Amino acid sequence: LRHCSIGYSADKDPELRHCSMENTKINGVDWYDNLWLDDCAMTGGASGGGWIKDMDEEGVGTLIGVNSWGFTHKAGMASPNLSTKSGSWAECLFEKARGASDPGSKGGYIVSSC
Repeated sequence: LRHCSIGYSADKDPELRHCSMENTKINGVDWYDNLWLDDCAMTGGASGGGWIKDMDEEGVGTLIGVNSWGFTHKAGMASPNLSTKSGSWAECLFEKARGASDPGSKGGYIVSSC
């Protein structure tokens, strides 16, 4: 599946950069599969940039991850896997937050299903 990752690599170029390629999976820790873009040359500063799948001509798609980490000795960018069978955890959490009332002094909400 082809994804587009966007971000600002501070040491490469201050302009917005992107990688568009098929992802694989990589383990940062043994028990969790991260999404991985093997040839993505983004570096420090790109963290938090979105990973979009099924992006159309208008730039609209489903957020399935964010630039999170990479290695210092080779190209590549990893992301937590936010995709679900019906879309994205990020999309689900956004919709829950948008429909929630202000928690006031409770301090927040626990989202138990997405």
